[in-house]
Amino acid sequence: MTFILRYLFVFLFAFYTISALAEKAGSLNDRTLIFNALNKQNVFNKYRQLVHMSHVCTLIINDSYFPVIDIKEHVKGAQVPRGVGHILVLDSSLNVMKKLYHDGSSTPLYCKDNKLFLYGYIDIDGLAPEGNVLSFSDKGKKVVVSAMESNDFPRQSIPQ
Repeated sequence: MTFILRYLFVFLFAFYTISALAEKAGSLNDRTLIFNALNKQNVFNKYRQLVHMSHVCTLIINDSYFPVIDIKEHVKGAQVPRGVGHILVLDSSLNVMKKLYHDGSSTPLYCKDNKLFLYGYIDIDGLAPEGNVLSFSDKGKKVVVSAMESNDFPRQSIPQ
């Protein structure tokens, strides 16, 4: 009997621990939570239609976590789909720390520490240089663009 109670206790302890951790980790991946937080901050353009929103990865800047969100919006009523994309860096409270414009030719791929690696090249605010690696500092507010051969990208650790 004590044998069964001991294993039951271990099972319940493990179950509640995993549930608590999953709830905390799931909060950043919950699309509805992210959408509501961004909508409350008026991130979305009311003249465009949101067609894509994804949590790409999470930057680690000075031991703090910053989710990276990729959004694409299309112009409502356009004959041919056209619109804009943005890369958003959020803090742990889902407040926007940095908003970067990108066109359809560049897309965020994954994060490694404080760097965001892109498919394609991007420039910040139309200023040179353009590149495919964004290095963030100052709680995600400061970004430096650099170029790297995509074959030289660091290995992606799974899961991101």
